[in-house]
Amino acid sequence: MSGIGNGEVRVEIERFGREPEAMDEVRRASLEHPSVQERLRGKRSRLLSVQFVEPGGKADDAAAPDRYRTTIYDYDDNQVILATGSLDDSDSVEVSQAGHQPLPTAEEFDEAVEIVLEDHDLGSKVRDRSLVPYAPMPPLVDAEVPGGRVERTVAVGLMPRGNLRDNGARHEIVGANMVHRTVTRFENRAPARAAAGDHNCGLPRGRQATAAQGTPGRFRVTVNRGGVELWKFVVIRPAASSGTNGSGVELRRVDYRGKRVLFTAHAPILNVRYDNDACGPFRDWSWQESRIQANGTDVAPGIRRCPTPARTILESGEDTGNFLGVAIYRSGEETVLVSELEAGWYRYISEWRLHDDGTIRPRFGFSAVRNSCVCEVHHHNVYWRFDFDIGTAENNVVREFNDPPILPPSNWHAHRFEVKRRRNPERGRRWQIKNSQTDDAYALIPGPNDGVADAFARGDVWILRFHEGEIDDGAIADGPPFAADIDRFVNGEDVHNQDVVVWYSAHFTHDVNEEGETGHYVGPTLRPAQW
Repeated sequence: MSGIGNGEVRVEIERFGREPEAMDEVRRASLEHPSVQERLRGKRSRLLSVQFVEPGGKADDAAAPDRYRTTIYDYDDNQVILATGSLDDSDSVEVSQAGHQPLPTAEEFDEAVEIVLEDHDLGSKVRDRSLVPYAPMPPLVDAEVPGGRVERTVAVGLMPRGNLRDNGARHEIVGANMVHRTVTRFENRAPARAAAGDHNCGLPRGRQATAAQGTPGRFRVTVNRGGVELWKFVVIRPAASSGTNGSGVELRRVDYRGKRVLFTAHAPILNVRYDNDACGPFRDWSWQESRIQANGTDVAPGIRRCPTPARTILESGEDTGNFLGVAIYRSGEETVLVSELEAGWYRYISEWRLHDDGTIRPRFGFSAVRNSCVCEVHHHNVYWRFDFDIGTAENNVVREFNDPPILPPSNWHAHRFEVKRRRNPERGRRWQIKNSQTDDAYALIPGPNDGVADAFARGDVWILRFHEGEIDDGAIADGPPFAADIDRFVNGEDVHNQDVVVWYSAHFTHDVNEEGETGHYVGPTLRPAQW
């Protein structure tokens, strides 16, 4: 256990969950299990990811993962193999086949670059550094073969050094077929939904290693002031976060002054749309950690406590750093947790700011590194999922404020059934989640720069009944579908005096012609209304 002090405030950080050694053991055990060996014997394959799975339910005590899921790609048969098992029983492994295309890992991307090096025309330009490889969007190229199957083809961007046409080299995005080890080039120098022009925008690319999906990292945090416990919660680093595509820095079992506020708080859906479909659209992922500048001491895998604020790409203007994971530090009366995420040329900031007075400020930031698509006007959407358990999981009520009132004479009315709502700043619309038995309550206040949803974003707020399987809409990163389908969960269930979940989305338009290369933060405020 380690702590950082600030006056009379003390932040205690405790390691929690499975250690990296457990990950190494799972990798070995899953690949060596007879059922997996039978499927892969003599085949060219690669282990893409290992993810730990927590037990279900809402126990008061934080539960460590007890199962795992391993994703393996069989290149000879062009198929995904899943191996699931128990962390406490190495013989208990179930093997199945999946039909989706997982995101490529850093190691697989490196192999894709090796395939490009074998190309007669491109290989020499990559070797002499006239062209520098990078991971583009989309990360995979659709390479459909007769019968409807897709051969695994990793996209490889090739950027001229210094953006110059050295030795006839021009910006290009190609597809490296991992099954046949061939290179596909495209008529417009890029596959569908991408662009590889001679003009590029964004910050210089740092080209540093990122964290792999499933990398362990979770910890307990307790914030005390003068011997009084203010905050207690569990933090999960983005690489280990839940959801189909990860969910950024994830908070679990968040208590303020000894009472539960949130069971889970994270951002499981992230997408982007371009004007006139100049690029994209894309469904992004929120687990691939990018490096930030964080000076301090590592207290757990992927967790660094810092005496001074960490600096992401938005603060430093640089795509480099000395740390992968979650930095935690004090800023005034706030405890801050921050990590940076990478998805192709996008850089996202996942941040939580917990004030000593009980206020929670979720924040999401947007930036990008050099690419042609960045020059086009595009619209980012982030979707937070707040599983409120005000005091208890049950007996929660969601009330909405409007001025002028929708149901006079009161400005407030309670939602009895699942519903989707617009932000409607003209009415000063906000929400309150309240325990009807204790009257404890938190307000959900929209951020002033969070925008209003367009047709692609689909909505601003969804009020839903809790269901364990509704962590996200199930869409694989980079889709389709690209738009968030939270509407599918709105089916008229009773949410009055129930276990409720509130989804909140924020929207940011990135136009480098107006804003230059700078990024932007969005996010609401969660504030105690009665505690």
